[in-house]
Amino acid sequence: MSVLQRKPATTRSENEDLRPRFGIGHMSISAADVNTMTNFYTAIGMRLVVNMGRASIVELRGGTHLIIQSGQPGVATLDLIVDDIDETRAVLKAEGATPSVIQRGHPHDRFTATDPEGNTLVVNSNHAIGAV
Repeated sequence: MSVLQRKPATTRSENEDLRPRFGIGHMSISAADVNTMTNFYTAIGMRLVVNMGRASIVELRGGTHLIIQSGQPGVATLDLIVDDIDETRAVLKAEGATPSVIQRGHPHDRFTATDPEGNTLVVNSNHAIGAV
């Protein structure tokens, strides 16, 4: 089966879990100032799990954890999805990011921004296929 071919749909029982098998458990970024970065990511809508000083963990939708650890900043790209891209752009701007203009298109709308330490945020409108 080629990479671009999809497996034919099969009939699933009513109780079968329709979510994809895999999710992302943890991602990590480095920060010169863990507290500033933790405050930024919680202010834009991620949930604080723990802040240990030299490292913190914030949670994204679906249970993915972003580990913010002390180190060289500005080398990560986070590709994110949101339900309301216009509101999210406004939130990022209010928190000091400089978001690009939203590019409208198929299969989703998107813009980019940077966090306080120069990491790139690629923000897409939600384009999930089915239950996630």
